[in-house]
Amino acid sequence: MLLRKLLLNLHLCAGLVAALFLMLLGVTGSLIVFEDQIDGWLNPEAPIRPQGQRRSLDELTHQIEKTYPGYKVAGLNFPQRMDQPAGFFLLSETGDGKDMAVDPYTGRIIPRHSAPNNFTGKVHQLHTRLLMRQAGSTVVAYAAVILLFLAITGLVLWWPRKVRTVRWSGPGAKTNFDLHNALGFYSSPFLLVFALTGMVIHWEDPAARWLNFITRPPAEPEMAKPSRPDPAAVRITADQALAVAEKLARGATPSFMELGVRPGEPIRIVLKFPEDHTPAGRTQVFLDPYTGQVLLFNNTRTASFTYKYTRMWNRSIHTGDIFGWPTRILACLFSLALPLMAVTGPLIWWKRRRVAKGIAAGFGAGSLK
Repeated sequence: MLLRKLLLNLHLCAGLVAALFLMLLGVTGSLIVFEDQIDGWLNPEAPIRPQGQRRSLDELTHQIEKTYPGYKVAGLNFPQRMDQPAGFFLLSETGDGKDMAVDPYTGRIIPRHSAPNNFTGKVHQLHTRLLMRQAGSTVVAYAAVILLFLAITGLVLWWPRKVRTVRWSGPGAKTNFDLHNALGFYSSPFLLVFALTGMVIHWEDPAARWLNFITRPPAEPEMAKPSRPDPAAVRITADQALAVAEKLARGATPSFMELGVRPGEPIRIVLKFPEDHTPAGRTQVFLDPYTGQVLLFNNTRTASFTYKYTRMWNRSIHTGDIFGWPTRILACLFSLALPLMAVTGPLIWWKRRRVAKGIAAGFGAGSLK
């Protein structure tokens, strides 16, 4: 009984400390599951009419740089459907940037009638960093640790009574107690997964070292340094870089490319195999911008278990992308269970505190008689 009472007090204290953070993480997590769909709804792209073959990257790059003198194309996003525009990012010598959408068939720059709505971006940053960069990321990570503790201790505390249903016709306090227990029981596997995968997202490098210690994979190759170009050296084109990447990663679809316009930066092409459920993919090709030499090739199909889990599977499990729409819907629903748990738990504590105060007051009044 003493151990159970201690566990109950620790569970209540941890829940009170983390309640606000868990409510926030639950609501934002449910939105992140569908952030691409929400972003597409808030920022509808102008429709693209497929017209034969898409223009080459070199043609589009030349046309855009001619339209915007003093700017260089620094990166681009590849359209994932035939009716989607290509995205180009331009950078000036002074560091100013421009982001634009381009019709890949005609080269027409698609005008933006207003600034893009960044609601999903803000929600994502709120969920992962509380809009406070590294400090916020650390707070979120420790909130995940508390969530793990709450999920485990909650199951232990649930066990004696095994409440699986809610009696809605009873007193409010009883209904709240049943709701917290039943919801906690059914959501506990998902909360454990959210907590563990969230911790791995934050502590990815320590998790990778721990998995490497267990699995003992071969050492991963390190990226070679780009060459020091001759002053008269000519950079390889975007089409040439893409051809190298697609030859290396046959069957993968390119997601985006960074052209390495700053001194010492390699060209980076990110590609996605069909089995990779991360948004942009985790297969990467790094090239020397002048010679086209492959500096590093991270192929998810031949990567170690550690790389696949920490870079691909863990995030897909956390967001529910692992098995497509069914797991995404489950992830959304049980993310919304988290704020309900964060509300009903403190209500149980508040009700018990009122009862304890009433009993204490009764004893005090009786002693005065």
